[in-house]
Amino acid sequence: MRILRIKVKGLPLYKKAFDISFYAVQRVQNNHMNSVFNLFGNIYINTVEAFAGINASGKTMALKVVSFASMLLSGTQLSTEYVPQILGDGVSTVFDIDFYANQKVYHLTSEVIKEKNQEGKPIIRIISEHLWVKSVTKKINKKNLLDYDEQKPERVRKNSDEYLPENVSIMIALNKQSQNSSMFIDLAMFTNFNLFLPDDGLIPIEIITLLDPTIEYISVENINDKIVTKLKFYSQKELVLFNPTELNAYLSSGTVKGVRVFSDAARVLKNGGYMLVDEVENHFNRELVVSLLRLFMNKKTNPKGAVLIFSTHYPELLDELDRNDAVFITRNNEGLTIDNLNTLLHRNDLKKSEVYQSNYLSGTAPKYKSLLELQKSIIRSMGK
Repeated sequence: MRILRIKVKGLPLYKKAFDISFYAVQRVQNNHMNSVFNLFGNIYINTVEAFAGINASGKTMALKVVSFASMLLSGTQLSTEYVPQILGDGVSTVFDIDFYANQKVYHLTSEVIKEKNQEGKPIIRIISEHLWVKSVTKKINKKNLLDYDEQKPERVRKNSDEYLPENVSIMIALNKQSQNSSMFIDLAMFTNFNLFLPDDGLIPIEIITLLDPTIEYISVENINDKIVTKLKFYSQKELVLFNPTELNAYLSSGTVKGVRVFSDAARVLKNGGYMLVDEVENHFNRELVVSLLRLFMNKKTNPKGAVLIFSTHYPELLDELDRNDAVFITRNNEGLTIDNLNTLLHRNDLKKSEVYQSNYLSGTAPKYKSLLELQKSIIRSMGK
């Protein structure tokens, strides 16, 4: 399954409809073939998607919207515990999601609402849903890719169906019928702390060497439903840890995060799914981040078109991306907005970082007036 577009109306923090496209809207040049993956015909998806913005501009919120959309598509039970800030209380929100699967293009419309149950706890309920589908033909191109005007919905949600919970999308039936699934690893919940929870077995030595060459091995075992981690440094005795959080006492934050991120990246690259990372530069040096991006932008390491979706404060990382349409700019001016760089910047010969830092796009650099006021405040405090 490949997400083509996510459009959402009714998000309380956004000034206008949230609207992002993950397929390549720019022309695909031969020298950019490594950073895209061909679905069919002239339809490609970007294998790396970046959300860039200053503090409080809505980067994390944008990733939560993407994560919520993935939950709808996977038929997962919707929970306010994972995305509590996205939906407004008692406000109807409509998700329009276009995706590609099984040589067909689908359009899902889901109207959801966040309410409180009889116990006063917040719940999410799906009010209505429609699913359109059309087969891929030679007539489909970028201009008509998302057109369904002449199509009738293939599925319509009937809330009278006893088998379908109110917080589960009709996508659960489609996924079961077509045996269609897409790996979606969301690491946003680990943005502000590190937790090591890999699969059983040895962590690949290549990942360990990249992060910390003083480590001989790290292994994980499930013994009597308990996770046991074994850590050994060269020329030292093996350490046996019975709580994954104990690794933070022996390894740097960057190493702990790196083991998780690069292990998950290897799984996603192998299966052709999605990996979402908020503030990708946290605990990482620039070269590690660039190494991660290049794994997804190299056809040899990413033959199945896995997609990395990340947010960042650092505009320099944008220069690693070949294409403007792989970058989304988040801004906050009396309400959140999100725009594709391709619509804001029509030249490809300019460095993305310089355009971003110069505030040419407006709202991408800290406000000069605020900085000046802070300087004056510090100077005044020195005279006291």
